[in-house]
Amino acid sequence: MSPPAHHLPAAAALASSHPHRRFSLADARAVHNLALSPSRLGQNTAQALAIIDQAINQFGVDSIALSFNGGKDCTVLVHLLATAILRHLYPAAFADNSPASSSSAPPALPPIPTVYVRCPAPFPQVEAFVALSTTWYHLALVAIDGSMRTALQTYLDQRQPHPPQAILVGTRRNDPHGALLEPLQHTDKGWPDFVRVHPVLDWSYADIWAFLRSDDLSLGAGGAGEVEQGGGLEWCELYDYGYTSLGSTHNTFPNPLLRAPPTADTSTGSSEADGALPHPLGGWRPAWELEDEGAERAGRCVSSLPLSAESEALLAQAPHCRSGT
Repeated sequence: MSPPAHHLPAAAALASSHPHRRFSLADARAVHNLALSPSRLGQNTAQALAIIDQAINQFGVDSIALSFNGGKDCTVLVHLLATAILRHLYPAAFADNSPASSSSAPPALPPIPTVYVRCPAPFPQVEAFVALSTTWYHLALVAIDGSMRTALQTYLDQRQPHPPQAILVGTRRNDPHGALLEPLQHTDKGWPDFVRVHPVLDWSYADIWAFLRSDDLSLGAGGAGEVEQGGGLEWCELYDYGYTSLGSTHNTFPNPLLRAPPTADTSTGSSEADGALPHPLGGWRPAWELEDEGAERAGRCVSSLPLSAESEALLAQAPHCRSGT
């Protein structure tokens, strides 16, 4: 029996402070311009766009889809994909002499076929962010419960008689099973039949956060949402509270390496330790402050990468990820 498939309700979008916010041509141009920069972030962006362009040229913009679960990597990916689609459909809008504004209607982002493979017991914050992203990026999103393999097959079956030939995923080298992947790679035997596209395969953890927090990028600039250009993108709020890798509520915790030290109150001599001065974000530093990339999944009950001696010592104090509970 196939797992249930359903569309996410759009109610969470009403919570946005910019209810009319949408990915815009100005947002895409900002990514396009960043890719021209010689900086590390610029080179990463150019490489990722080239991989997406290769997939679009090989399969067609109507034959690709996106795997999106609200995590940081696929949040980078959806912004890159939206840019690549607009560049492919409206190349003149990205020419050097193209006016920044025009009296004609701006290019519109078409619906992006998207599958959300929902894990057991997802965080409500993730569900809300996925729903918001569905609105922001015009995602034609279907949420499917079940294992990755079964859910992807269900999605392909739903898309018959014209299933996507390629699906973009946010896998990176340091993810489980990511070390030997190619930018474009056919699925293994026994898996649903399509080509996996990995635009951010060679990005580091720090690269992901550099993109999301770049002052050169924005979401909704110049559109009805009245968002100023620049200032960075949006991400799931759990990353502000020490989470560095998101999964089920059953096995995902804030990263122990990001626990904030008690802050002394010089006027009273009290500290967070005795509860007098709570940390504004619950006692955790944000995800982008993690220094040991090997500890990215330290808040999960399974971590696949070797850690530094310092990280191992700190994690020894975090029994929830060592006991499997």
